[in-house]
Amino acid sequence: MSRIRTTLDSVTKAVGSTDLISKFSRLKPGPSVVDVAHAEKVLVKPEKVTSKEPDVSPPPEATVGDVDCVAEDNKKGAQGQENPLAVTLDEDKNMDAPSKDPAHVEAKPADGLETKSPVLNSSPKKGFTHYLSYPRPSVRAFVGNYIAPLVPKFRGDAKTVEKDKLPPASVVEAPVEKVDGEAQKADEAKQQQLLAQMEKIKARVSVDNRTRALVKGLQRVSDVQMLTSRVEELSCHLLEFPETRGVAIKEKAIPCLLRLRQAKDVRFQAAVRESLALVGYTEPVKGRGIRVLAIDGGGTRGLLALQTLLKLQNLTGKRVHQLFDYICGVSTGAILAFMLGIFQIPLDECEQMYRKLGSDVFKQNVIVGAVKMGWSHAFYDSEIWENILKERLGEGCMIESSRDPNCPKVSAVSTLVNRGLPLKAFVFRNYSFMPGVRSHYLGDCKYKMWQAIRASSAAPGYFQEYVLGKDLHQDGGLLINNPTALAIHECKCLWPNTPLQCVVSLGTGRHEVVGKNGTTYTSLKAKLTNVISSATDTEEVHTMLDALLPPDTYFRFNPYMSEDVPLNESRVDKLNFLMGEGERYLERNDAKLRKAAGVLTQEKGVIQRMAEWAKLKADMYEGPPFTSKL
Repeated sequence: MSRIRTTLDSVTKAVGSTDLISKFSRLKPGPSVVDVAHAEKVLVKPEKVTSKEPDVSPPPEATVGDVDCVAEDNKKGAQGQENPLAVTLDEDKNMDAPSKDPAHVEAKPADGLETKSPVLNSSPKKGFTHYLSYPRPSVRAFVGNYIAPLVPKFRGDAKTVEKDKLPPASVVEAPVEKVDGEAQKADEAKQQQLLAQMEKIKARVSVDNRTRALVKGLQRVSDVQMLTSRVEELSCHLLEFPETRGVAIKEKAIPCLLRLRQAKDVRFQAAVRESLALVGYTEPVKGRGIRVLAIDGGGTRGLLALQTLLKLQNLTGKRVHQLFDYICGVSTGAILAFMLGIFQIPLDECEQMYRKLGSDVFKQNVIVGAVKMGWSHAFYDSEIWENILKERLGEGCMIESSRDPNCPKVSAVSTLVNRGLPLKAFVFRNYSFMPGVRSHYLGDCKYKMWQAIRASSAAPGYFQEYVLGKDLHQDGGLLINNPTALAIHECKCLWPNTPLQCVVSLGTGRHEVVGKNGTTYTSLKAKLTNVISSATDTEEVHTMLDALLPPDTYFRFNPYMSEDVPLNESRVDKLNFLMGEGERYLERNDAKLRKAAGVLTQEKGVIQRMAEWAKLKADMYEGPPFTSKL
């Protein structure tokens, strides 16, 4: 401490000289002028007093109280006058007080003459010379006011530095508010999800309760008219909510409907059969086993399939809907399946209608067709085709065909092109599976019959794609032009414990083109033709099924043609040529036809009939076993 004080005294003497102060005063800007003479008196007097009086600076161990006592003694000089040094100490002591400015304090000299102290700069900003105009205690003020504020910026304590580094409160609160807002949104989303789930549960419980009420309502009524209305109400409910079939079966809907089917009212029996089909109940097959008919696509070349069916009908003496338990078709094959299976049109009339249908649909001006091809990617008018289907087939739904006791199971196949790759087949059915039975193929029974044919026959380039609900349908031949394998799969889902008796697959003609043995690249037309040919090939499926199915079970009829006939052919001479090619093919395969007819006409044995009768009685009073996995 003594060394520090000695250093401060020496600095004070160096900077407190009159010459240095006068030099700094000349450099000071502003209108105020420093009175040098008065400054000399003020500074010289303390020096004299200091030389006579003992050293009043406190020792190193002196306290603040000791300094105050020395200052008080110095205020009283000889002859009762104030000591200028004491005035200066008082000024230094009160420098930090904002109300007392040292520039405005008056000092009295020792000889009793009252002299005003020099007026320094009146500006509120204190310059460097302002602090140098005071004696030695002003050096401390200089150090404290000029240097001390700079020290914390470099040497501030850790707490102060950390506090300065902290972001403002607004910056800290903003992320917190943002996080709180995101958390609140997440909570609201969870609450909405829970509410939606609760609503679904409530809706499902409500639908299940309604299903139970509808089934129990059938057991409390004896009037036929009332029963008919309640059965139709149950059918509408099952058609709208197919997931409630399991609840209906648990409530013994099948035994109840089987018993009600014994009534003699025809309309009531038809309504009961539709409800049974919607629940998933399947009647036993009419023959010894499952008899399947599958018809390929091919446009007007479907006349070849009609020609083959006419031969089988003549050999068996039975109509097509009596010969088969399941009929499946693609594109033109779907049209034939509906004509022969659902509407049960005789083959002679069916051929005439088919010829007329081709002439009505496949007629178009080349220029108009080319324009439509570029506009809608369809050469023919799709609206005309839809109107013809609505006129011929009506507004009936697929499932309504199950009201007919003689109607076989019928399906039409289309291709879904808006559900990604690979493409998926869609099956329009007039039946439903038991709960827990899953088909490999998508499908439903709630659509109208004309919609099924329109979707299945939407061949690219010929007709526009067909929009049905949220799906976009095209011709089923894009994916499955030979639906035989699909038909077998569907039959196994319907009758899992019944063997196959006969599978008849009908093609629409094939024409083999001899290729050139050149090794050069193929043209663009040849490339497109190869892609279409491979996509619509039907013989690969035939090869696999012929190797996998039991012998004398599978029969494929697909005539060879010496000339390639397009599927939109409507000229009479070309159609007659097509029929002639089919007739010659059937003559060559007469033995195969007779063998297929013999397999189709095999009847049930006595043991099989008794087993089916016992099963029917068990279903009427106990119901079939329920094995749903839902």
